Amino acid sequence: MVVGRRPQRGHRFTESPVLQLALQGWRSRTVGLLLMGAFLALVARGFYLQVINNDFLQQKGDSRYLRDIEVSASRGKIMDRNGDMLAVSTPMKAIWAIPADARTMAAPQKKQLADLLDMPVRELDGKIASEKTFVFVKRQVPPETSDRIAALKLPGVHNEQEYRRFYPTGDMTAHIVGFTGVDDKGLEGVELAFQQSLLGHAGSRTVIRDRRGSIVEDVGATKPPRDGKDVRLALDSKIQYLAYSHLKAAVEANNAKAGGAIVIVMSWSAFRSSMTNWLRRPVAVSSVASDTPGSTLLWTTELSR
Repeated sequence: MVVGRRPQRGHRFTESPVLQLALQGWRSRTVGLLLMGAFLALVARGFYLQVINNDFLQQKGDSRYLRDIEVSASRGKIMDRNGDMLAVSTPMKAIWAIPADARTMAAPQKKQLADLLDMPVRELDGKIASEKTFVFVKRQVPPETSDRIAALKLPGVHNEQEYRRFYPTGDMTAHIVGFTGVDDKGLEGVELAFQQSLLGHAGSRTVIRDRRGSIVEDVGATKPPRDGKDVRLALDSKIQYLAYSHLKAAVEANNAKAGGAIVIVMSWSAFRSSMTNWLRRPVAVSSVASDTPGSTLLWTTELSR
């Protein structure tokens, strides 16, 4: 016996009773107004940011590629009373790297860089193995060496200008002039005493850098550097040389532990002028010893009538 299938009544999806329910008129109008208001708010916000107040977006865009880099200033010179140089700064280069990019160098490139910087390859690998975003590879590098490194176009390796202090008179005036550190700051002697005058003020310039840190375009100087002021001492380097050489020879000849020398140079006109001042100044009797820059010791005795 064959049982026939019961025919099923079909209907289209759009004829579903659920979809036949219509929203009330005020609800549809409210939703439409809300959507229109949100769209107008977005348009107004975009117009405000793009046209009226675009400084914020411009600043955010510039921060992606514009960088202000420091332009080093030269430290002031130290001279004797005749203008002869006792301390002078000469331009040098600092080699720095972005470790993440520098690690992509091939072994021959690392060998070339290590040879130019006069350091073992193992030491170079140790520096670029750092997790920092910036690391100094070597400082106080001669400009000629820096130019040779730049010509290799090594990934992640860059250079910047700095200064190195030179002392032409060497040990002869070292105890007076003093010395500076690798950051060009005075640590002893006149270098430390006149730090604020000798120290220059670094400038800055705006450049465009790519993601690897390479300078793509120089936009222009923002602030020029101001070099430090020169300092002239009362010291005479020629007299200092004579005193130093004779004292050194006397110490060596007598096998002494130390020695000292006092050089007094006074003209009759200066002495007569001093006597005149003493006679005209009614002050109490006193003995004064004062140090002037350059370790020149001046003894003055003031007499009263």
